[in-house]
Amino acid sequence: MEPIATSPGVVTSSMGAASSLSTTTVPQSERTAYWLDMICAMYVHLDCDGPDEQELFGDISFNRLGSLDLTQLRSNAQRIRRTEAKIRQGGEDCLLIQIQREGRCLVRQDGRQAVVSPGDFVLYDSSRPYELNFQDRHHDVFVMRLARAQFKVHISNLEELTAMTVSSQDAAGHLLLSMVETLRRDIAKLQPSSALGVSEAITSIVAAGLRGLPGANVRKLSNLHAYHLARIRAYVRDHLRDPELSVQSIALALQISSDHLSRVFRSEPIPLSRWIWKMRLDAIRRDLANPRLREQSVSDIAFSWGFNNAAHFSRSFRDEYQMTPREWREVSMRMA
Repeated sequence: MEPIATSPGVVTSSMGAASSLSTTTVPQSERTAYWLDMICAMYVHLDCDGPDEQELFGDISFNRLGSLDLTQLRSNAQRIRRTEAKIRQGGEDCLLIQIQREGRCLVRQDGRQAVVSPGDFVLYDSSRPYELNFQDRHHDVFVMRLARAQFKVHISNLEELTAMTVSSQDAAGHLLLSMVETLRRDIAKLQPSSALGVSEAITSIVAAGLRGLPGANVRKLSNLHAYHLARIRAYVRDHLRDPELSVQSIALALQISSDHLSRVFRSEPIPLSRWIWKMRLDAIRRDLANPRLREQSVSDIAFSWGFNNAAHFSRSFRDEYQMTPREWREVSMRMA
């Protein structure tokens, strides 16, 4: 299927699943400014230095996968900076995961620096200055952009994990690259409901890799603590549709005090009540993207997952995903 050109430098797949941009479509004298516009539009406001002795080139392909943006970037640009001035200029607040395919990169943020080689990945945070120095004549990377709220469900101390290399020798690092490579080839075949599940799996793999870093300070749980935590999680999953599910009802069912239950869950990135709420919203979002449930109303789906107030549900969904439930459903169905 042939791509459809929409404007200079922007090519969109006729399947509607992907878009790409390239400096080859603009005059040489305009390429640096154009490349800077491209990366700012795709990521956050940045400064960029081109190569000293070569013509600048770059291309980016883009896909939206569930709740994350996935790009593949190839270029010979040498240095990219997110400065205090650029942070003030743009209000973007997101996390970026860079997976190195070719070339090496030196990533600096929060007083740390990481050398990222092919197969490795690294995290950097748009809310604070960072710098990327590419050390070879050209580079090829995957970059995933995630909302902070989405990722903090998995890890709470993100500021301790920026600019630290997750090696390709690490199980999570190896699995992430393999999974994203496969996804890049097959993404156009995914239904929206499947894409959401895949994006959540990718996010979990990234979190697993970051938890293995020294800065994660993961404290090993006692066997008894781990046992209680597993019981709590299992009970919540089994009773997630129950509108009466609460910290108190869980404590009563598991025959432990509410205070003890809260202490057990304190080792997790978010409180138990918030985790229940997030699990419900994620389940509803999957159902809204499922073509087989298109005849069910938004309210019916929300109520089936334990919400009992349509207005409160709509506000919660919009706050979490920056769009209304109906907007998410319309976008998902168009892609189906």
